[in-house]
Amino acid sequence: MSTDKLQDDDESYSIIERLADAIRIEDEAYRNTEDRHRLVQDLYEGPKKCQCCLNWVNEMPADLEVDEDKEDCTYPLIVRRRVLSTMNGNKKRVELHSIEIRHPQVREVLFRVFEGYDNLVPQVKFLIFKAPFRPFFWRWDKFNAAIDEEENEVVKTILIQLRSLVRADLAEAFAVRDELVSHGIITFKHLWTIFPPGELVYETARFNRQTSLGEFFVVTEIEAPDENPERYQRHPQYSLFCIATSWNGHVFGTINDDLQLPRFKGTRKISEMRVVPVKYLEDAEAIKAQCIERGKKYYEFAGISYKAYLPEKAETLGKSERQQLTNRIMLDARNCPHSRFVRPLSEMKKPHYYSQVITQAPVDATPPGGHRPLEDNPLRPRYRQPIPVHDYDPEYDETYARPPPRPVVVEEDPMSVAMAGTDGDNKDKKQDLNELELLLLVSTMQGYCLKERKWDYFEVDRIVDVEKNTKPFDSLVLPNGYKDLILSFVENQLKDGEAFDDVINGKGGGLVMLLAGDPGVGKTMTAESVAEKIHAPLVKMELSDLLKDERERMPERRRRGSRSRSPVSTRGDDELTKTFSLAAKWKAVLLIDECDMYLEKRSDDSPERNRLVARFLRELEYYPSLLFLTTNRERVLDPAIYSRIHLTINYPALDLSSRLSIWKTFLGMEEGEFASTVTDEEFEKLALIETNGRRIKNITKTARMMAKRHGRGIGFEDVRNVMRITEGLKI
Repeated sequence: MSTDKLQDDDESYSIIERLADAIRIEDEAYRNTEDRHRLVQDLYEGPKKCQCCLNWVNEMPADLEVDEDKEDCTYPLIVRRRVLSTMNGNKKRVELHSIEIRHPQVREVLFRVFEGYDNLVPQVKFLIFKAPFRPFFWRWDKFNAAIDEEENEVVKTILIQLRSLVRADLAEAFAVRDELVSHGIITFKHLWTIFPPGELVYETARFNRQTSLGEFFVVTEIEAPDENPERYQRHPQYSLFCIATSWNGHVFGTINDDLQLPRFKGTRKISEMRVVPVKYLEDAEAIKAQCIERGKKYYEFAGISYKAYLPEKAETLGKSERQQLTNRIMLDARNCPHSRFVRPLSEMKKPHYYSQVITQAPVDATPPGGHRPLEDNPLRPRYRQPIPVHDYDPEYDETYARPPPRPVVVEEDPMSVAMAGTDGDNKDKKQDLNELELLLLVSTMQGYCLKERKWDYFEVDRIVDVEKNTKPFDSLVLPNGYKDLILSFVENQLKDGEAFDDVINGKGGGLVMLLAGDPGVGKTMTAESVAEKIHAPLVKMELSDLLKDERERMPERRRRGSRSRSPVSTRGDDELTKTFSLAAKWKAVLLIDECDMYLEKRSDDSPERNRLVARFLRELEYYPSLLFLTTNRERVLDPAIYSRIHLTINYPALDLSSRLSIWKTFLGMEEGEFASTVTDEEFEKLALIETNGRRIKNITKTARMMAKRHGRGIGFEDVRNVMRITEGLKI
């Protein structure tokens, strides 16, 4: 072979492989000692006796060029090696399969070293480490310290032999640690070396969130692609199984989460990965301080809270646009149908980690269902090897303990979850959290968006207190005395809810108001402005909410041949009850627009309609908070509704002065460069047009968009053009 060829081969031989070989050569010195033959028994994979198990023999295969070890005695260490064919199939090689610890005092030392892993039970007289021996790498310093501190010379000698065996197998990992990780870089193959169970890691923002602040987790298990090749065949990646802390509406606890590390080529800087161990995180202390502050905010909001939710990049928006895009939300994990499953916080003090390579069950135990013979009868049904389970099965064998699986989130029935719990904020029942638990709090909270009428997750950083705003009620245009009457009823209800109570306890404790009148006279705006005035959430109910479940069930109804034409199903009734219940728990203002759709007069022709009206009347009778009903068809309402109503207000059509006030209110909403240029004389011309408040609002909105397109405030010409185009009117 030429000198140039030797040089090329030397350059292709990586520094990692050279360091790994150096570690193996160093450990070979221990293997050749007398202690090695006295303490360690080598078992090899022999000819199969069945199709489901490995046959371990103490005689090596004939085609392996290794020294035989036929010593037949009890060994404290049993080393099992698998026999594998090479790529070309002409040669065979052996690799470590497992190491069984049979010495009781050695097991005691290892139980202390690997405390917390795989639910080890010291009372069980089996302890086996399967390859790869990653737990030894993760707790190498603790393992070495245990050897140095051991006073029993026999136990110490056995531990030294064990260290020699696993160190040779982990030689490449140690080389990566010394050569790559020490310089802040890593390869995909060796990612497991920097994510030991128990490690505090930081994940940057995900799910396309705009916030720059991520989340902290504690790793409990890492799954490499080679451990589950079927799962990661198409997309090789590492899976980090982690825990964080969260609030489920009743208590704080720990939750499970999975983080994925996709495959990459070459080396990568550890600090620039999506998931970073804290020890490699740049500005770690500053980021931890921000997450702890967010955790304190989360802790303060935990419970039932009425809040505002800012839009994305709110700081870049103008004041009016920011106000329009800000939603009102109810933070309420207790009644959320997607409530998180949490485990006790006490598990944070004694965490359990899962390596999947430490077991206390014999390697060659008989599998459930018995062995599968090598020569199967082709007419016999094929035997399927049972999928291994990780939970302890006493019927299988009472001697062996197995680690339990990671808790699985069980989807609860949304209705039972929504109706569970008691009223109130229960902030007095929240546990105190330490700094780590605050740091690990998730970045989102469960709640209900009042505008979109749906449950969702909301980023804590975008949740703020609702600013008190009495301007909508002050600008509400109603005839003299109307606002005073409404406010008097509302304030008395807030001051003393029992004032309207019935002689029956729990019946009639709320305040129900019926607002009747033509469209666009301010009925809906009255309820909305009252909610703003008293700083209470506004919950709207629409018929579409009750019909949603019915539409989803229509194919099923057709299959069953149902002839029912009921507009509302039984599940719709449940939706009705749930809405009333949630509004009562939130002490909200409940608004039912167009209530005549629910409360039309009962008749013999529609028994389903009669059932709905009766259900509605019962909910009204027992509702304990504020309820507004609006209608522009008061005559069609069922007569029984009036016995449940405390105040009925009839809205007259808008007069000249009312229309003038509404025009000035909507046209005067913008300030600065987009302020209206309409004069008093032009306002009087607009007020002469007989229209309602809703049409005025729509006209103003359209005209404002036209004016902003030209970078100016709304003028009289803009309003006149919109009315000419949309209304067919000429001013």
